[in-house]
Amino acid sequence: MLRTYALCFFASGLLACSDAPFPQDSTDAEFDEVGVRANTQALGSVIVTEGSSRPRRRHENDQDFSKYNPFYWEGRQSSFKVEDFTPTGEKRIKFTLTTEWPQDYIPTRGPDFSAIYIGNPSASSETERSKFALNIRMTHVRDARVFEATLGPGEFAAFANQMQPGQILTFEFRFFLSESFSGWAAQKAKNPHNISAYYSEFLRIRIGQGGLFIDDPLTPNAVPTTQRYAGGWTTTPTTRVEPWRALQQQANNILPSNSQRFMTGRTWFHTDFVSGEHATDEADDKPTIFFDADRVSRSNHASSAYNVRSCSACHINNGTSLLPGTNTPVHTTVARTFDTRSGSSHGVFGKQLQTQGAHSEGTLTVASYETRVERLADGTEVVLKKPRFAVNSSLSQSYLGLSPRRPQAMIGLGLLAAVPEATLKQFAQQNGGTYRTIDGKMGRFGWKADQATLSHQIQAALNNDLGVLSSRFPSNDCGGRCTSGKGQLSAQAIADMEAYLSLLGVPPRMYPTSASGTKGPEVVKGEAVFDRLGCQRCHVKSMVTGTAPFPELAQQTIQPFTDLLLHDMGTGLSDGSPDGFGQKWRTPALWGLKNVKHATDSHVRDFPPGNINLLWQNAHAAADQNRIQLLHDGRAESLAEAILWHGGEAQTAVNLYKGLSLADRKALEAYLWDL
Repeated sequence: MLRTYALCFFASGLLACSDAPFPQDSTDAEFDEVGVRANTQALGSVIVTEGSSRPRRRHENDQDFSKYNPFYWEGRQSSFKVEDFTPTGEKRIKFTLTTEWPQDYIPTRGPDFSAIYIGNPSASSETERSKFALNIRMTHVRDARVFEATLGPGEFAAFANQMQPGQILTFEFRFFLSESFSGWAAQKAKNPHNISAYYSEFLRIRIGQGGLFIDDPLTPNAVPTTQRYAGGWTTTPTTRVEPWRALQQQANNILPSNSQRFMTGRTWFHTDFVSGEHATDEADDKPTIFFDADRVSRSNHASSAYNVRSCSACHINNGTSLLPGTNTPVHTTVARTFDTRSGSSHGVFGKQLQTQGAHSEGTLTVASYETRVERLADGTEVVLKKPRFAVNSSLSQSYLGLSPRRPQAMIGLGLLAAVPEATLKQFAQQNGGTYRTIDGKMGRFGWKADQATLSHQIQAALNNDLGVLSSRFPSNDCGGRCTSGKGQLSAQAIADMEAYLSLLGVPPRMYPTSASGTKGPEVVKGEAVFDRLGCQRCHVKSMVTGTAPFPELAQQTIQPFTDLLLHDMGTGLSDGSPDGFGQKWRTPALWGLKNVKHATDSHVRDFPPGNINLLWQNAHAAADQNRIQLLHDGRAESLAEAILWHGGEAQTAVNLYKGLSLADRKALEAYLWDL
């Protein structure tokens, strides 16, 4: 079938699209609905798909695959181009790999290419989990940086059953950085954990069609259902063996031109703004170290009063963080401070309590929990608890109000920023939600939707949580009792952080259809319950992004389960502020809910790094048992608790929920944990 649709590519800094003929199988029509394929173009009848690979220590189905390795931001960028000639009638697919730093290319060592996956992701054998039918040395083209491999008539004949139009073709690159290259040698001298041999991700194309595809969680090489694409084409394949790292992966459609900014932005997200060192994640077994000049340039940006020293300290594995036990200092859930008479910033503490540093304003703890019992129609009792926060400080607490805010997960922020205001205003007309206007734009970020852009949200967090100055926040929020760092963080650093947060991929849904294995029917049943309660009025299931500064994010159909609007949630969730927003909260996005839960514990004690026997089902089973805390102050530790705390505009839905049968409640939870 010959059909036309928008093909796009990144040219001269703009998203360029054309309506060039694109010969395809008619079954590809459903994937047009996922969004524009920014990494794909048609040159005549040849389909060209481009991408960027992040070097991995192990294969996709192995432990340590998802980690970021030492010097991940320097010398390790690689791009690839897939030229598919099959729409012309020619049996040929050409793969070109371009690396940032030179590779070894000797008879026993050099960039390799594997294709046609014939393994089993669930196999106990490490070899079987990563088995390909073809494993070949790539042809050197030039500069020890450009290499090619081609699948031609011979491969199409030998593997005719696996290389038909419309089938998924999985491939992988292997890298061997030249250890004699001066840049690599300098890294090794600085960090003995430096690595030269890597793998790429498992990459997937669909023969005769454009774009990079994700996996099917149950059947290797099966075409995934479009319902899995929660974040449009940014959606990442299943993070199998280390599910706690699912929120840390780059967008599957990331363009080579944006890959370096993504990596550099991650270094800033993991910068300790006091020491200048690279902060580590819990499961990192090979330390990441900056060169001295870089470390010094990043140090001492924090003021002498802050909550945490790096962004990653609050956003564990890019998710949230949990409240500690009672009477234990709380740093990663922050307390916004206000004057109880007006709701404006407190005269002594300012906008937020800073709990650490030489001039910290005081200690925040959970002093106790206030509890009550909700009884459902079938007699089930659910205990609801509310944390009572206390401040221990030498400063005056007269008229001090607290609004605790736990960190939210870093999921699809660039996509949410790209949703047109007209779409959000339409939601407001439909469900009665409200919004703030900030600098002429709709607020959409933060628990109270008090930041209009992602850049503003980043700068606000840097200022309030870390004491770091920027052009938008040139002074500290500590009432003059702290000393500022060495100056404003550069606009480039903030832009790189925005690139990183924008281009993080959205994890896929797991079993969204009735055909999705044994779990699918229960998930589909739960969706019907979700709709019957009316939850989708505010937790809007899907929407389409508009224009975006990053082409990967434009015109994507996404499933965030939010309207980005403020809603009155009743007195039970009020923070007590008299400013008119005390009971109003922005609808939190529910996508990746399972992944947020998985991110709270990396299970290092259970599954130490290098465990080649770890199977992905066992890792997921362990992560499914992780604790999670929901709502703005972390009071809810189950979905039932979170739902029952809803009030105000959601009271009707809560009343209906109380009348559900146990079977319907279980189905609803199966649906929500599948998002």
